[in-house]
Amino acid sequence: MKLLIITQKYDTNDSVLGVFNDWWDKLAGKLDGVRILALEKKSEPISPNIEVVSMGKERGVGFFGKIIGFYVGLFKTVGKIDAILVSMIPKYVILAAPIAWLCGKPIYLWYTGVSVHWQLRLAVLFCKKVFTAHEAAMRIDTPKRIITGHGINVDRFKIHDLRFKNEDIITILSVGRITPSKGHDLIIRAVSDLIKSGYDLKLKIIGGSIQEYHRIYEQSLKKMAHDFSIGEKVEFSGAISYDKMPDIFEKSQVLINAVPYGGLDKVVLEAMASGIVPLTSNNAFHSVFPGDFAAQFVFKENDSEDLKMKLKNILDKKLYQNDELRDTLRNIVVKNHNLYNLIKRIVKEMA
Repeated sequence: MKLLIITQKYDTNDSVLGVFNDWWDKLAGKLDGVRILALEKKSEPISPNIEVVSMGKERGVGFFGKIIGFYVGLFKTVGKIDAILVSMIPKYVILAAPIAWLCGKPIYLWYTGVSVHWQLRLAVLFCKKVFTAHEAAMRIDTPKRIITGHGINVDRFKIHDLRFKNEDIITILSVGRITPSKGHDLIIRAVSDLIKSGYDLKLKIIGGSIQEYHRIYEQSLKKMAHDFSIGEKVEFSGAISYDKMPDIFEKSQVLINAVPYGGLDKVVLEAMASGIVPLTSNNAFHSVFPGDFAAQFVFKENDSEDLKMKLKNILDKKLYQNDELRDTLRNIVVKNHNLYNLIKRIVKEMA
């Protein structure tokens, strides 16, 4: 099979989308050829079985230039491939559907998201199948929905050393773009209360800001940390490339993910694979975490008090030192959210 993948960006160093380069490399290893049509291209593929065509965003083309780039790339490749896989963006399914139908090429979609909007509903009509990590990640109940688990590279994210190296300072991570939906302010508030109660904690906020209101929010977070007198305990690391995240996990003990219900945020699964104890407000993880710990690792959405109490429980019990728990967390990802298994499943479903 030869496959066309339509995606937002081909960039090994991207902090959010760099993960998908791992996916495309693994797909290329199982197929006769992979062509990628990307809105933006900032890296060259390392696999000889991958060819990347850009719609032109990195060259500064405008809206209509991107549309032209989309169709030029599609027409160049559609006669040379057997199927189309769209990554995350339902709009690309809608744009490609007429050409794919005329040429007899089936369209598949990988989608994980919180909202169910009209573009997604329309895209599902044009797809042969829709792959998703969890039923909460694609909430349209259709026989086309194939729940595969997520795709975490468990060779990249792993437990390097089960011994806790520093008894004094606990490093807590909050990872995600600097936007109110990620709840960084909630995390700062809870961590601040515990620091004032005597816990020696360091909070590392990892993520970049894109739009102006994101930058305003970031400034408000820094002011909050200063006003709470914990400015020296909160580090704003900015966006960190995907390939550097394993080193970040290796030096941390707890990850807090304050996002609402929906999807399975891959950073939680990456943390689990790395032996990091997770805390999240996403109820979808109730079915992912070990049964005995699920209630301890999911806090109420937008509730800093519940977050504080559950973080305190983890710290008091030193769960980050529990080797059996850390192994269990990793094994859940290896078994149910392993990139190798995901790729095999997708290839099988498209065959």
